[in-house]
Parts: sequence; C-alpha cells; structure tokens
Amino acid sequence: MGRTIRILIVTLLISWFGTGKNWASITDSISEPDTANLLTFTLFPESDPFHTDEYMHITLKFDMRKFIREKHKEKYHDAILGIEEEEGGIFEDSIRIIARGEFRKKSEFEEVYMNDIKTLKLVTYCKNSETYQQYILKEFMVYRMFNILTDNSYRVRLIEIEYIDSKAKKPSLSKYGFIIESNNHLAKRIEAVRIEREGITTWQTEQYQTNLMVLFQFMIGNSDWAIKNQHNIRLFKQLDHPILTPLAVPYDFDYSGMVNTYYAIPPEELGIESVRERIYRGYCLRSEAEYQKYIRIFLEHKEELYSLVRNFNLLDERHRKEMLVYLDEYYEIIENPVRVKREIMDACQE
Repeated sequence: MGRTIRILIVTLLISWFGTGKNWASITDSISEPDTANLLTFTLFPESDPFHTDEYMHITLKFDMRKFIREKHKEKYHDAILGIEEEEGGIFEDSIRIIARGEFRKKSEFEEVYMNDIKTLKLVTYCKNSETYQQYILKEFMVYRMFNILTDNSYRVRLIEIEYIDSKAKKPSLSKYGFIIESNNHLAKRIEAVRIEREGITTWQTEQYQTNLMVLFQFMIGNSDWAIKNQHNIRLFKQLDHPILTPLAVPYDFDYSGMVNTYYAIPPEELGIESVRERIYRGYCLRSEAEYQKYIRIFLEHKEELYSLVRNFNLLDERHRKEMLVYLDEYYEIIENPVRVKREIMDACQE
C-alpha cells in the first residue's frame, strides 16, 4: 500500500469546535458533533486502497497546543503524516493542517480535485466520545451494506488515525474514521462518468438502481436524500448506455435511523417524530410483482447483511444489537405481504 499511495496536497482539514483551552476540552466540548476530517491522497493508476477489508493506520503529529491556541486564525501549521504500509514500514511526509470551523453540511460533501487526480475523503468525528465513535462505525457499516447489494455504490475502508503532540505535552488521541471512494475512482470502476443535472426526475434515472436504492434507504430509515437536486445522491451515466438514464448512487447516512445520531431530526413535513420511523419515499411501481423483484434482492442477501453487523467487533454489543433489531424490523415488513402493501405500496408517491 505504501508504494501506491502518496499525499496529493499539503493540507489536512480538521474541523474543531468549542472554546476549550486544551486538547481534552476541544474534543469534549464540541457544540455540533457532525464534523468531518478531509484527507486527500494521490493514487497511482494501479492502486486500489479498497482491495482489502483491513483497516489502515495513520498518524498525524503536530504541535497540539499551538494548533489549539491559533485555531480561530485560519493559520496553517506544519505536521507529519504517517501511513503504515502493508509491508510493515511507515511512509511519512510533511503536510500542513488548518482548523476549519465548519459543520459537515450535506451540501459541503464535495470531492477535492487538483489536476484531475483521484482523491479520497476521510470522515471522522472530532469529539472525543465513544458515542460519536460508534456513530462513525455504524455509518461505515451502512456503506458496506449497500456494497453487498450492488457494485454501483461507494466503497469504504476503515482508518485508525492517531493524533500525536510533537511537543509531547499532550496525550495522543486515537480515533476511527473511514475513507470513501472518490467519484473518479467509482466512475472508472463501474465504467461510467459522473454527471450533474439539476431537475432530473426519478423516472429519468436507471430504474433498477433507483428502485433498489429507494428500498435500501427504507431499510436504513433514511429520508435525507433527493434525486431532483442530487441531495446526498450522485449521478453516473454508464458509458455503454446511449440514453441518459444515470445511476443514482447514495452517500452520507448519518441522518438515518440505522445510525441514529442524536442530532438526526426529521423535517416536520415528513410526519414522523424520529428517524427510526421508516417512510417509503419511492415512486409507485406498476404491480406487486415489480416490488417483489427488488424485495427478493434483500431476501437473497439477508444472511450477508446480518453477518456483516454480527461480526463487526469494533461496534460495541449494544450498538450491534440496536442495528440488528432495526434489521429485524425491516425484514418483518418485507417478508409480510400485508405490511408490504400497507407500508410500501400504499405509501409510494404517484
């Protein structure tokens, strides 16, 4: 891995909140936990950081006290980024970091491009709390669930990042995050090109992918998406399709019932009190047989989805059980024809 991944740009963006005067208070007093760290790599053409399920270990060494003291000045600070190689060595390079007081807004999930080189994004929380660490791990699992159902999905890889004080005055801090496949990398893998087209309707997208995606969003209890304005959706046109019927690929699942973050509050217009309440947001299909075609996909992959959660030991037992119970509730719906009609078919949009 170390021979195929190198740093693309010299900035690592770290989102910090709060007004604390030291490392602990910065990470413990963040007013909004929904933050993201962005880490950009250059990928050589032959590299594929998602070829393994093993997590990658990264270290970031910098002067923590100075960084915290000057966090509001939008000032760059020198840092050393280390990437643990699969061969056992450590690749290190000098980078610069800057504190950014930004929320992880849905509209800000943009890939960083430089000279059209592939990029990756690292997502992690900056709040030093096990609860938020579990949020990250659950969202990672949601991405992996969609990977099981279709190749037309963003792949992810787990990252362990260790923050080290270069002056040895602050204790080091380790967190898990995950990298997300770039748009360019995904497009090449599925032989497509990314497009941006405001106002596109659900019926203008590739229907197999869209109907599968909608049922997946129902499974995870996510209503925070929209095809028309590409809200938490990316569109990819397949190169071998002469007609513009792009694939709708979802991302960003922290507002889903499956992840169940405390800050995920559904809009009033949806008529639900909690993101744990499922609401089907797909358009009506022609017949019950059409719905069953997509339901069968979830039935075929049922054991894989359950095994994925059961065997992910980084999630504590309570959160694994919570995810499994939520899966149970989904399968109780799709395995019951009466509930399929009431909660999916009758709830569809005309």
